[in-house]
Amino acid sequence: MARPSKGPRGAHMCLPRPEVSRKLDELVAKSAVSSVSQYVADVLALHVGLPEHVRELNRQTLVATEPRVVARRYERLMVRPHSQVSERLRRLQQDSGVTSISQYLADFLALHVGLPEHVRELDRQGVLPLQTSA
Repeated sequence: MARPSKGPRGAHMCLPRPEVSRKLDELVAKSAVSSVSQYVADVLALHVGLPEHVRELNRQTLVATEPRVVARRYERLMVRPHSQVSERLRRLQQDSGVTSISQYLADFLALHVGLPEHVRELDRQGVLPLQTSA
């Protein structure tokens, strides 16, 4: 059976620190979200105030699963959020003074997983990420 379209999406590549990637993998393993990329896309939709573009995170239709191992083969993370989420991210990145969307995402993810010491450019007080307990 074919999957339904996710609609128009942006594409952003980032390189989170290894410690941040491990925490992300742990969060995804505990969730019912299908992939790290989808988890991050959903968290970003919430971050920019567009919860209607959350596809899997905290959806009632998903059945909680046993914790599983999430194994990514690459250090870089490709995220494909909805195009409206992508546009808002670009504005937030520009308004924050962070040099690139890739660095903005890496810094945001470090804050999201509770590792602010890995933030390189983003003002730690200027962004309120949805932090989870990992």
